[in-house]
Amino acid sequence: MLEEIAKLTTQLGTLPARLQRAPDFPSQLKDYTLYQIERMLKASDFSIATQAQLQMAQKLIRQEARLMQKS
Repeated sequence: MLEEIAKLTTQLGTLPARLQRAPDFPSQLKDYTLYQIERMLKASDFSIATQAQLQMAQKLIRQEARLMQKS
């Protein structure tokens, strides 16, 4: 449960620079947490970012460890 709380409070901007250099990285979301991003998706609030950008941000945070293993 603590691991899930840690994930939900992770801000997109705290991801390693390697992931932030990904094409189409949603940099406007760097100060938002996974919890906030998921709430925007659930509410269909696309005022800050598109649905695709929100989904990408969610995936980057949720799968950070797995993505960092790829070379």
